[in-house]
Amino acid sequence: MAAAEQDKSPTVTIASDKLSAQLVIPIGYDPAMLTAPMLKEIIRGRGVEVTDFTDQALQEFMASKPEEDKVATIDIACAQPPTHGTDGSLRWFVDDKKPDAPEQQDAEDTDIASKSNPEDDAVSHYDLCAFVMVETGDEVGQMLEASLGQDGRDVLGETIPAKSGKDISLQIDETLMRRADGTLIAQQDGVLYREKGKAQIRKQIEIREYVDFSTGNLDFDGDISIGRGVRDCFTVKATGNVEVKGLIEAATLETGKDLVATGGFAGRERGYAYVGGSLRGKYLDNVQGHVKHDLCIDREVINCDLTIDGGINSPHGAIIGGEIIPTGEIIIGTLGSGAGVETKLIIGSVPRLAPFADQLDVMVQVLTRDVEKLTEEQDLINKMSAKGRMTATDKERQTEIMFELSMFNTSLQKAQRTLDSVSQEIQKRRCVNITIQRMVNTGVSLIYGELRHKITTELKGPARIYLESGDKLVYRLGDAPPCPIAQVADVQAIRPRKAAA
Repeated sequence: MAAAEQDKSPTVTIASDKLSAQLVIPIGYDPAMLTAPMLKEIIRGRGVEVTDFTDQALQEFMASKPEEDKVATIDIACAQPPTHGTDGSLRWFVDDKKPDAPEQQDAEDTDIASKSNPEDDAVSHYDLCAFVMVETGDEVGQMLEASLGQDGRDVLGETIPAKSGKDISLQIDETLMRRADGTLIAQQDGVLYREKGKAQIRKQIEIREYVDFSTGNLDFDGDISIGRGVRDCFTVKATGNVEVKGLIEAATLETGKDLVATGGFAGRERGYAYVGGSLRGKYLDNVQGHVKHDLCIDREVINCDLTIDGGINSPHGAIIGGEIIPTGEIIIGTLGSGAGVETKLIIGSVPRLAPFADQLDVMVQVLTRDVEKLTEEQDLINKMSAKGRMTATDKERQTEIMFELSMFNTSLQKAQRTLDSVSQEIQKRRCVNITIQRMVNTGVSLIYGELRHKITTELKGPARIYLESGDKLVYRLGDAPPCPIAQVADVQAIRPRKAAA
């Protein structure tokens, strides 16, 4: 009998994961025995934690008058699940501005974003730069830390541990500052590199392959290193040094410092180089440009139009065709070619200062003419005054002329002094000293001042061409005494040339 009564007693079932529990009232249980305190004791006896949820469930059950011929099942407990932590995250603001960028050169190693304007449909594909250029103070991204999460409780009151989020793995150096809110601030101008869990801003762009549509044109405040070469029609500009280990095709290169063209420069009459330092390379072919310091070429300079503010140091190289305007000393293997290709060297010029001197000279001439005209007018009025024929208008004009003459004479004196100073500096920097190791071929023209000396007889090196006795152009073969260059050249007078800026 006792066992039968026990079978009709209320029981508690607990889910295997301990996330829920139910109170089961069997059929035939005396409703008079169903009291909240008694049921709570049964619940506690199974180890289930009594909570407000339990009280509310029992109250609703007692008020519902359960049917005696049906088993009653009451949800009396529900676990409080844990709140798991969130993983750390990293957002790059620069990617929010990224258009459909060209295919990147090495997606596994380098994550780079385009800085082009996505709303500008007229942007050339050449201008779609594949590098993120940033400036000091730019907000480039934000790192958010992982959260720890909050533990939960099962129906037995035991802790359900929460999982902590995983921290983001990103190493930064002094070129990026992380604020308290995780925002990353650029600490210098440069290009943003993100690779293998690291981020930094570099003063150098490193390109393993070509400058082409995968990179776009480059305009960078720093150095650029290019592994394979520069394709046709692309532009590379840098305030620092540029090194190209492969071939430069018909492209434009502008540097604030040196240009190293290890693989050569095949310009095909469209290549252009403006070099703020020295230019060193394998060869130059049909390139135009201006080099602010020295030119050092291993092999040939072919059909180039170059202004060089420094010297040329290519003891094993050759200058064939084109027009070269150097300022400093020239050391070259060969001038011209056996085929007699016309090759021009404009020597004894200082291209950096010559245009300024030309402008000053024009200014002096104009001011001199103005002073002469005013002086003539003044003399005429003075003669009229001597004859007593001056009118009031003449007297007023005489006063104006005196004022204008004073102004023009002051300007003329300043311009003349500056011209004299620049001319002296040009004379100081002027250098005519050419050392030829192997050969000077026919067809080479040496233009000095207003004279063109076109070589008509080959000169075998070692040879030297230089100025003697002030302004006399001579050549010297080996240890032999110097001879006038006119002995081996056709000398012709030409119009004075305006040096390139």
